[in-house]
Amino acid sequence: MINTILTLIIAPLIVGILIELFSWWLNKKQ
Repeated sequence: MINTILTLIIAPLIVGILIELFSWWLNKKQ
């Protein structure tokens, strides 16, 4: 149960960080 809650909280954070890094990388490439 605790693992499920942690996953629901941490997964969006990791996805958000990856999106931020990807958009930053795209801006750096241009």
